Amino acid sequence: MNASPSISAVLQADILHHVFTHELLDQTLLNAALVCRSWTDPAQSALYRDLAFSTIDNHKRDALLARTMRMSHHLRRHVRRLTLTTLWTHSPTPDMCDWIQLLPAHCVREFQWVWLRGHILSAVLDYPAVRTVAHMTLKGRFYTASKLQPVLELPHLRSLALEISGHEAGELYPPTSTRLEHLSVHLTAGYGPIFDKLLAAAGGRLNSFRLLCQMGCAPDEDAQLLAAIKAHIPTTLARLDISANFMLNKPMPFLDGLVRHYRTLQHLHCAEDTYSAGLLDELPPTLRTLHFSFRHATMPHEAALLSFLKARKCHALTTLTFTTPDNAAQFMPFVDACRQCEVDFTHTTNTVGSERDGNHRNGR
Repeated sequence: MNASPSISAVLQADILHHVFTHELLDQTLLNAALVCRSWTDPAQSALYRDLAFSTIDNHKRDALLARTMRMSHHLRRHVRRLTLTTLWTHSPTPDMCDWIQLLPAHCVREFQWVWLRGHILSAVLDYPAVRTVAHMTLKGRFYTASKLQPVLELPHLRSLALEISGHEAGELYPPTSTRLEHLSVHLTAGYGPIFDKLLAAAGGRLNSFRLLCQMGCAPDEDAQLLAAIKAHIPTTLARLDISANFMLNKPMPFLDGLVRHYRTLQHLHCAEDTYSAGLLDELPPTLRTLHFSFRHATMPHEAALLSFLKARKCHALTTLTFTTPDNAAQFMPFVDACRQCEVDFTHTTNTVGSERDGNHRNGR
């Protein structure tokens, strides 16, 4: 029995959307959009799905993009991810970004904003597509808590990644309503009261928390930082990822205490020098993914981890991941141990701020 024309058209459109979203060149997608009417919408959807726009260097491409989005209303609904780079102090940014307020609500799912100088422009947060975004990454200085407050008030925000110096002055207040479940904080200059205020305002519903910070110079401040995490982030936390740069090159196994506090973790990232061998005896029974990152060729507490795997102390564990600067040749004992206890072993190598897949992957 032949499929009806309407069903056939839907299937064809789904296939075209799938093909066109596989990282084809922009020129290829432009050409595809001109082939026939049925190809136009899927090709344009892929072409405008992920946009990057900068106001800094007055590139012809950015000016053309802004003009296209102002004039072609049918293209605006395709935008799913938007990356904006601005320089408020020395550019006519508000006029150049006016096209963003034309994007319809709920179309953009991910919004990344990098501002290099000056303050965040709060008006952008009121644009319909930005106000309804679910995932947001902000890279730039806030200077005062009042500039951060409108971000916390975004009603549909589920994940937020941001940078704070620790020196932002002023108060933060819990938003009227929040859906925020995932928070990632880069504490660029060390602990400050703003960290407590941020977690008090936004930490109540968190399911996932990631922190990159500096520790080791002021023990009192380190203790306050850890106390703020325990005080404001619920014990039902499922994912914990803390990386610390130790200014005195002295290990601080604070992660042991956090793991004792959070007994429903499913994913745990352990950076070098943040834990002791005793951590392995404290892991919650719910843990499914255990991730270690370290800077040297040898895994710290190697013997303790091998004993842990062979004893099968964590029955829920499904994945063990190592992230290192080097190849995985020295990790064969862990590959074998994971195979015996039916745990996936994955190795990644980090290269100048990025990670790529390593050579060893042991399927269950």
